[in-house]
Amino acid sequence: MMDLEEQFNFTNKLTHPTNQFKVVYRFYDKQQAETFTMYLVDEEVEFEAQIDEDDARKPTYFGIAKILEKKVDRLNYLAIGKHREKFIPTASMRWIVIAISAVIMFLAIMGALKSNP
Repeated sequence: MMDLEEQFNFTNKLTHPTNQFKVVYRFYDKQQAETFTMYLVDEEVEFEAQIDEDDARKPTYFGIAKILEKKVDRLNYLAIGKHREKFIPTASMRWIVIAISAVIMFLAIMGALKSNP
């Protein structure tokens, strides 16, 4: 059963259950975990890694010293971002959204200018 912290945590970073001087990063995606491992090794960050074989999704957990948290957060975001799908997958759709947004902004600015005497 999940504890309250885990239910409301929208990131992959958790507090270590037994060691207050460590932080835990959890990856369900194997590619993200491998990329994160590569980044940690390149930056010479000491870490512990473990795959939870009991969980059906087989997450990989990384235990890292809390003092390195800011440095490792950046590596975490890079690893996640490298394998993330684009929010709007096709380029033409992205440009349509940008064009519609630009038209709405233009109309809003014109409306504000017209309403002020």
